[in-house]
Amino acid sequence: MTEHPQEYVILGILMKQDRHGYEIHNLLSSGLGRAWYAGISQVYALLKRLEAAEKVVSSVEQQDNRPAKHVYSITPKGREAFLQWVHTPLERMRDLRLEFLAKLFFIRERKLSGSNELIKKQMDIFQKQLSGIKQQDENCHEEFERLVLRFRIGQIEAVLSWLRDCGRYVKTTLTRDAL
Repeated sequence: MTEHPQEYVILGILMKQDRHGYEIHNLLSSGLGRAWYAGISQVYALLKRLEAAEKVVSSVEQQDNRPAKHVYSITPKGREAFLQWVHTPLERMRDLRLEFLAKLFFIRERKLSGSNELIKKQMDIFQKQLSGIKQQDENCHEEFERLVLRFRIGQIEAVLSWLRDCGRYVKTTLTRDAL
């Protein structure tokens, strides 16, 4: 079963406390709303996948004058999967906007250690990619290919600058939270 990054976001929400699907959807929209969106039907589909993978379990809660609702809890397997995901850097830049921001969000919200290490590992990955692309650029003699390589160089340099900003944000946030 292929895992979706949204599954980890749901696990991160459940790390704090048990919730029903509509609550998860609302928390997802409010906490990560600027970077992440999942419709209510997508949230329920992801919860079913997580339950089938034994990363969450559900129980039925009866309500007066309303239909029963399913309350979801994270399992030890789900907790382990979430903690591994949150501390693993990403290989592709396109995954930063959603996944990396979600990881920083949960590290801060759940007061997890490892944010500085995650940022450093992430920077190391892109620094290696940048070195490789710069070497290709130096050896390239075709104009259009050089144009493409220089675009990628600019993107990676911008991402590295942004990751340095993330490091300052984490440092400021941790210092403020410690007071």
